[in-house]
Amino acid sequence: MPNILVGAPISATDRPASAWASDTTANTDISSTSFIAGTPQVSLTFVAPTSGAVLLSVGVAGADNGGTNRIHLAPEVRVGSVAGAVVLAADVTSRGVGLPGESSANVHRSRTTLLTGLTAGTTYFARTMHKVSGGLTADIAVREITVIPTPLGSSFAGRPVRALDYPPAVWAQDVTQINNPTNSGYIAGTPAVEVTFTAPTSGRVLLIVGGGLGNGAAGDRIFLSPEVRETNSSGAVVLTPSVTNRGFGSDIAAAAFAYGSRESVLDGLTPGQLYYARVMYAVQTGDPGGSTQDIAARDIAVVPIS
Repeated sequence: MPNILVGAPISATDRPASAWASDTTANTDISSTSFIAGTPQVSLTFVAPTSGAVLLSVGVAGADNGGTNRIHLAPEVRVGSVAGAVVLAADVTSRGVGLPGESSANVHRSRTTLLTGLTAGTTYFARTMHKVSGGLTADIAVREITVIPTPLGSSFAGRPVRALDYPPAVWAQDVTQINNPTNSGYIAGTPAVEVTFTAPTSGRVLLIVGGGLGNGAAGDRIFLSPEVRETNSSGAVVLTPSVTNRGFGSDIAAAAFAYGSRESVLDGLTPGQLYYARVMYAVQTGDPGGSTQDIAARDIAVVPIS
């Protein structure tokens, strides 16, 4: 992909328009256990920016009348149109959002990840795809998809690029399953899910943490939360992990894996400083029940903003 060069004027193609699509048409009694687009299709087109990287977010609201069947929704990306070559196949573990078998009311969740390696200036087609874990009683009330080119921030076309305006967005993920952990304090796990990033001129970044969490028998909850340090894993702590402030957590109720993410803004960083960020996890051992919680996926993204 082309570089955004220091001193070059900002081009309109560096920051093409974001795109969003949403639909509240009910899709009821879903039976497909493989991904389908549903009716109507929730789709959009977008142009890849100079960076070749975009934030990709999907959201869903739904419930299961039977109280047992999960709903999965994930993005699919193709070149040009619905008939184009597949760039990203729908997969709930790596990019999707999942709902537990909640029967009493709709559950609303979303997940945001960073999609890289796109060809600058190329038009892409993206849509939501959904499926169920089984049964005939799952219903979807809302489906949505958002694509936001990176870097994020104000677009002053024609202004010279400064050295720290556009450090690259970074993302890491691991889908090694971690079963029944018991640690009440935050640990990184094996392997660590980690990135390094350079703080931009603004000193601000969008920090995203997410993954897949489950609870086999209504036991302790498990939390994912970001930790940020200067330079590397031994550096001074800038942000301590906290599920309350910036994390993503599982439910107490017994359920198979559900997927989602949480986004927050981290500011006050030193422009040009190298930082290290990783996913940490901890178990809420004070909950009723035993250590029956599991992790299916852990992911973290850091995106410079203005």
